[in-house]
Amino acid sequence: MKTSFTPLEAVLRTFAVHPERPAVVDGTLRLTYGEFAGQISKLVQLLHSRGLQAGGHVLLIAPNRFDTLLAFHAVPLAGGVLVPLNPAFDDEGLKVLSRHSDPQLALVAQAHLERVQDTLDELNIPIIPICTPDDLNPLWQDFTSQPLTLPENLDENAPISINYTSGTTADPKGVMLTHRNVFVNNVNMLYHLNLRPGSQYLHAIPMAHGNGWGCVWAVSAAGATHVMLRDPEDLRQAVENGITHLCASPSLMGSLADPASASPLPHPVRIMLAGTSPRPGMIGALQAQGFEVLHGYGLIETTAILTITDLYEEKTIGPDARIVARQGHPMLFGGEIAVVSEEHSPVPHDGVTPGEIVIRSNAVMKGYYKNPRATKRAIKDGWLHTGDLAVIHPDGRMDILDREGDLLKVAGQPISSVQIETVLYRHPSVREAVVVASHTGSGDQPVAFVTLHPGAQVQGREIVSFCTPHLPEYALPRRVQIVPELPKTASGKVLKHVLREQMKEKKTAVGTD
Repeated sequence: MKTSFTPLEAVLRTFAVHPERPAVVDGTLRLTYGEFAGQISKLVQLLHSRGLQAGGHVLLIAPNRFDTLLAFHAVPLAGGVLVPLNPAFDDEGLKVLSRHSDPQLALVAQAHLERVQDTLDELNIPIIPICTPDDLNPLWQDFTSQPLTLPENLDENAPISINYTSGTTADPKGVMLTHRNVFVNNVNMLYHLNLRPGSQYLHAIPMAHGNGWGCVWAVSAAGATHVMLRDPEDLRQAVENGITHLCASPSLMGSLADPASASPLPHPVRIMLAGTSPRPGMIGALQAQGFEVLHGYGLIETTAILTITDLYEEKTIGPDARIVARQGHPMLFGGEIAVVSEEHSPVPHDGVTPGEIVIRSNAVMKGYYKNPRATKRAIKDGWLHTGDLAVIHPDGRMDILDREGDLLKVAGQPISSVQIETVLYRHPSVREAVVVASHTGSGDQPVAFVTLHPGAQVQGREIVSFCTPHLPEYALPRRVQIVPELPKTASGKVLKHVLREQMKEKKTAVGTD
């Protein structure tokens, strides 16, 4: 009899085979896999007692803590669909997406209850407070631990999670990732990260972002140890205290790549870098300390990482710095990836001709929740159109020139450049506006290039002041450069990579004109 592919099967195997192995480290909390399974069982029972039905959505708003990790395992094992929202989303985003996701229950960290309490009460959604000061949440401790099993009639093509691509509210895109999608992702991550029993994996990126790039379930499948990073300032200490694996954005790793704080690691640490291109010199600086660096590319729509460059296998890091920073080949089960023209013809592998990255893979999402139009735009003839412009080189590696989604990572938080541009366009003097990221050691900084209406006279700092009431502080443009025209393609698309190169050449200080 054929069974469904699901990441949960391997997780249950770990509970049965490795009950004495260390499973969780969160502050002073230490649990074995046997104890972890017991806590999951109790939360499963609580979810059922609060009315969770098969296929029901469970909202999760919480930072990286043990209760969050618990929810990632308990909700799907209870037959539910996890809907993790990044606490970094603004209040309006959390409220709108809470409505859009149609939850039956909500697991909300105590620190964020006030932000969504009224909305969830209005929708009559029961709230279960989590991430309390207690190591083990008292709400489910009265239940007796029971053996865990897969949900009945599990369908591999049913969603295991719905992950929103950003906190923007105009066109919510909840990515439906299936059990099959995540199963494929987990096999890829297990193989390329080489996770094993005894590995210690640091949850450095938010689990709410692409399910921690899929590693939440992969770590459990490997029988490795989940280690929670409560404060990014503790990253160096965590690495030196036994961490063997982590995934991170280049901005998060900026401090560790700083020559002033660099020092040899006491043991090798394998790291997956993704999210943005690493700044010049970062890869070499990390490798010199003993990091085994992998460089990945993917989208939430592809269940996170889908291509890989095994940088720790590169023989040189100096002359080939630009090469190793490119996007690599598909992962073990990454499927097919191509760069195509507007006519959907493959572009030459010349490193010059741009095209769009398209993907056909078992890791591609089921679609966007309650958004068939966006799904139809994204998936055509079985291919996911990423909206990412790239060139492809003779060796098959890609250089990404731009992302149609235009998400910037500012202070570790995603922000849509379109969201910033929309505010800029409200200024009466602005004719055209485009926002690009200036990459710094601490992350991205939004930089705006604008053209003005004929006869208009305004300073860049005045435009920033205009934006201040309408955007979170971290999303405000750090520089507004007024230009006579924007570089464009023949079809009128702005060439953002040209603007980025101009910024590098000028090396201007952060500020406003």
